[in-house]
Amino acid sequence: MKKYEIRIVVITRETRLEKVLASQNTLSQARFYIRQLGSDFEEYEEEHRQYHASLQQTRQDVEGLGNLQILERKYLPNFIFAPDDIVVVVGQDGLVANTIKYLDNQPVIGINPDASRWDGVLLPFTPKDAAKIIHETLARKRKIEEVTMAKVRIQNGQELLAVNDFFIGQRTHTSARYIIKHSGLKEPQSSSGVIVSTGLGSTGWMKSVIAGASRISTSVIGHPYGGQQESDHLVREDDKIAPQRAARLDEMSLEAPSGDYGMDASAAEDVFLEVAEPAPAKLSRPKTLRAQKKSAFGVSELSKVIGKWGSQELLFAVREPFPSKTTGTRLIFGKISPDEPLRIESLMGENGVIFSDGMESDFLAFNSGTEALITLADKRGHIVV
Repeated sequence: MKKYEIRIVVITRETRLEKVLASQNTLSQARFYIRQLGSDFEEYEEEHRQYHASLQQTRQDVEGLGNLQILERKYLPNFIFAPDDIVVVVGQDGLVANTIKYLDNQPVIGINPDASRWDGVLLPFTPKDAAKIIHETLARKRKIEEVTMAKVRIQNGQELLAVNDFFIGQRTHTSARYIIKHSGLKEPQSSSGVIVSTGLGSTGWMKSVIAGASRISTSVIGHPYGGQQESDHLVREDDKIAPQRAARLDEMSLEAPSGDYGMDASAAEDVFLEVAEPAPAKLSRPKTLRAQKKSAFGVSELSKVIGKWGSQELLFAVREPFPSKTTGTRLIFGKISPDEPLRIESLMGENGVIFSDGMESDFLAFNSGTEALITLADKRGHIVV
């Protein structure tokens, strides 16, 4: 007899060995393939063994508590979760992030199958903890951390959620062409793509972007490519946003604080739905220029986002922006808030994509004529800690 009238859904993933076996058919062929790549086949085997040992222990410990359902990651998009399901994820951090997107307030318990291999920021528990944590979660004795997600929407109504981050650019990660629009300004750019990160994801891909940029900036003296290639003149006032912002700016003095020049979310949605694109106009309002002077973020400001799972702001960063006569490098880093969304208009004839949390197979096409609106999602994730 089950102790609780609930369903416990255990989310699993394929190991690296299982993925190779799926393509190579036999163990001997898989061994040959892995060794030809210069990798250690025994490492693949040990990782596989440890993962399934942890999965088996977790399964044995929890199967008497409720109705047990084992679900592979590939079936997540089509699986229907019940409101009272308890979700247990056995895998890496990325599996937790991918799972949260398909839930609706169900608590997630992250199990680290191999603490010697995975840091497991989202995997605070071991297999032997699973039954105890389920008991305590049902008794409301465990803290549940709320996780902010990001949302992208394009004109045809398609949407995509991200728990960690979005990538916006070329499928092949070659140069992407687009117009980025933020804080009442817009700029044509060519880069390796744009990363948008949640507070949770800020310690992953975004951390790498910031670390690399910081190290490069401290190593480069002056302007090695010449100041003329900065192309600040390419930054224009965003004509869709400017009239609404200007009305607010006109009420403020030149000495007003520079942080409150956003617009509410409903205004952002209205702007997004407009079809006509007015002719670009050069910056003309000194107040707008002043509003944009504060482009650097101090530690105290970024600490509200970095590592904060429930942060009400997102970060965006442009990867490897290329300065030229037609592409600028001014709008390359910033915060996205409920009052200040990010919009990106594609100039790519083909292979433009938007995907989230490293899942390149689950994407939105992002080719010429498509504009993406990136905001905070209304939906939240819930992780047991």
